[in-house]
Amino acid sequence: MNLFIFALRNLQRRRIRTILTMAGIALAVAVLFSLLAFQAGYEQELMKDVDSLGIHMLAVPKGCPYEAASLIMHGGVIPKYLNESDLSLVKNTQGVSLATPILLHQFMVNGSPHILYGIVGSEMRSIRPYWRIEGRFFEDSEQKVMVVGKGLAEKEELKVGQMLPFGPKKEPFEIIGILDTSGGQEDEFHFVPLNEAQRVFQKEGQITTIAVLADDIGSSGMVADRIEEIPDMQVVTMTQITGTILNIVGSARTLLLSMIVVTLVITAFGITNTLLMSVHERTKEFGMLKAIGARSHDIIRLVILETLVVTFLGGVAGVLLALLGGGIIESFIRENVPYAPSGSLIAADPVMALLCIGLSVILGLVCSMYPAIRSARQSPMEAMRSEIS
Repeated sequence: MNLFIFALRNLQRRRIRTILTMAGIALAVAVLFSLLAFQAGYEQELMKDVDSLGIHMLAVPKGCPYEAASLIMHGGVIPKYLNESDLSLVKNTQGVSLATPILLHQFMVNGSPHILYGIVGSEMRSIRPYWRIEGRFFEDSEQKVMVVGKGLAEKEELKVGQMLPFGPKKEPFEIIGILDTSGGQEDEFHFVPLNEAQRVFQKEGQITTIAVLADDIGSSGMVADRIEEIPDMQVVTMTQITGTILNIVGSARTLLLSMIVVTLVITAFGITNTLLMSVHERTKEFGMLKAIGARSHDIIRLVILETLVVTFLGGVAGVLLALLGGGIIESFIRENVPYAPSGSLIAADPVMALLCIGLSVILGLVCSMYPAIRSARQSPMEAMRSEIS
């Protein structure tokens, strides 16, 4: 009989033990795969969010610059403001190519928060030339007009030409354009001319941040230092934001990897213990196999093959479990990680899946060596005697 078929039949005869062993392996592989997929997805989407800003740095009020920059990237509101004199000083700083003001404001509509971006449209569009508009974009001098993100338009069923009550006084604003999907947080924003945003929300002369482009990206560090000489102002470069967040993610990843190593070690001991118990229970079987002509290396191959089948199927089940549960994992992450990137946080690929399955097979191979060698050392007579006694 083919050794592989024989191994499968042996596993079928011990279904409960086989299923429990596979389940343990599947859970360990699912955790490992989910962590790797989250790491790849988070870094990838974070870079997209940062790149979508199209700027080199943000000038913010002095305080906690990284928190402020994160809030600005994701539509949050910070309690401090800059003013137009600050904007003038930044524009006149050596090495600055463009400095454009932004006012963020959060307001409630039917109990849900909405984010306003007050911008100088001509300058913002030069920073983000990839923007595509259904309808048209506003002129900076226009009043009571707005552009909305595609995600917001779909969620609220907004159309070009529609009038929308806006601001504390519910002034009628016309939606003159819908921003095509960009994949960033801006898909959920209201965009209005800066002067109108300041007027409607009584923030005349106030701005939340100044988006800055340097003449040369290589000199952005020196430009940032010059801007920080302005009183009560701090600067965060996009490189700093990315590096800081990735360092935090890296620290969490190290902790999780340590937990996975512990999980894999426990799983390995569990597999080894299960195999040793199985070998002990099958003493008579191995003795009979030797009595009818099976050699030691045949017994070793049988035990190893059974283990490899179990660990391979457990690895495949673990990857499938992680893929099926990816949506739940992502929802949990978004609820517990503030200002997570807007795109998919779980980025799986075939190489990652094969890596995890391969690791489970290698784990099975290592764990099966001692039980297999032990089973092969038994002589037929000893096996029969131990069974009779």
